Amino acid sequence: MKNIPVSIRYLVMAMFCLTLWLSGTREAMAGGPIDCGSKPIKVGYFKLGYRFYVDGGQEKGMNVDILAEIRKRTGCKFVSQEMSFARIMADLASGNLDVSLSGIWSAERERTLWMIPSIASKNYAVIGPAARTSVRNAEDFFKNKKLQFGVVRGYTHSKELDRWLVKMRREGRVEESANVDLLYEKLKAGRIDGIFSFPFVYRKILKEMNIMDNVSIQDWSPGDKGIIGCTMLTKSRFSETEANRWRALIRDMQKDGTLKRIFTRYVTAAEADQMLAF
Repeated sequence: MKNIPVSIRYLVMAMFCLTLWLSGTREAMAGGPIDCGSKPIKVGYFKLGYRFYVDGGQEKGMNVDILAEIRKRTGCKFVSQEMSFARIMADLASGNLDVSLSGIWSAERERTLWMIPSIASKNYAVIGPAARTSVRNAEDFFKNKKLQFGVVRGYTHSKELDRWLVKMRREGRVEESANVDLLYEKLKAGRIDGIFSFPFVYRKILKEMNIMDNVSIQDWSPGDKGIIGCTMLTKSRFSETEANRWRALIRDMQKDGTLKRIFTRYVTAAEADQMLAF
């Protein structure tokens, strides 16, 4: 370097520093690399249509595909287990579980979990065989006093749809079920005449039941963008800095088209676009 003119040396050093600065800036913008920790990250799945299901003993679905992408990008080791949603929430709160890829924000959950938006899930009305020709909207359904509506106990849908359910409950016309599978069984059997469901759920279950052509899918809240679903990380394992890195990772997957490619394996492109509006 002694024989190189001072001006050139300063230029080389400036370019080197600029390269380091740009590299550091990109890392900061992306949230930095994920800290995998010394132990595998424990992930809980629960059955929810095409979000997660088991076929031939193999775990499949959107959440499985998303976790595979996260594994590829981070190099972290994950162990997964299927369990009920109630068990997942209990184990996340106690620290026996580290991550769930499906959850809805609540103030109570945020006390022990980092809630990272990762999907917009819009509920549609699925109207059963007996009512599908006479019901075109929520008001039609409400006016026919013979019709019963079904929900999964404890589920929320949207402000507009939940307000409608309040009116139905006042008339004793809402029947609760313990899980989604039972809800659809009742719809098929005619015990209830309508339910709310996400596209990634009804597309799978109606196809398996072979009743897709016997129901009517209706949008009862056109202005509603959907409920924001979250990836949940337990605060007992992940710091706020680490949670922000996960947040940046999911945002990158949204921006670079990875999430859309995963979603469109299971739903239409239009439905996938709606699911990306989080």
